[in-house]
Amino acid sequence: MPRTKRLTDNAVLDAAVRVMFRMGPSDFTLAHVSAEAGIAPSTLVQRFGDKHGLVVRAAQRDNARFSAVLAEAPRAVGVDAVIDLFWALTPGEDDEASLADQLLWLRQDLRDPELNALARARRALLRDAVAERLPPLSVSPQEGARLIEAQWQGALHQWGLDPQGALHDYVAESLAAWFALASPPE
Repeated sequence: MPRTKRLTDNAVLDAAVRVMFRMGPSDFTLAHVSAEAGIAPSTLVQRFGDKHGLVVRAAQRDNARFSAVLAEAPRAVGVDAVIDLFWALTPGEDDEASLADQLLWLRQDLRDPELNALARARRALLRDAVAERLPPLSVSPQEGARLIEAQWQGALHQWGLDPQGALHDYVAESLAAWFALASPPE
């Protein structure tokens, strides 16, 4: 008779994400995750396969959460609505230091075909959410969403190299300046 799971797969994936972001993609092991989750390493392998399988499942879960966050965000239209959406997606003061760690995962997203597909799906969700909130611009909503996302990513990287003030404020100021440039003349 099979034993009953004491921890759900989602609880194990939550533990895995904590370890993965704390240690980075290269340094964490299945032993670290099993210790964090409180399960035997063999149970972890049985549920998720190898390390790559665990990372892919964690990324899939993260995409589902991301989709839910976007679905729950207010549906207003305008500059403030777009800035508010990016504000909600920007790391807070308590996790500003994790910005550099996120770049290590970006490297994985660029190299691994499965993670790349998940990253592109996440990006598409974001761009759709942004496009529906954009005010009228001199470019299409899809192009505007692509460009404002690039501005957001760039602001995160700029702040990471030269932190000036709070990250949220830096991002909001960068996005507001982008809208000032991109808005059609009145």
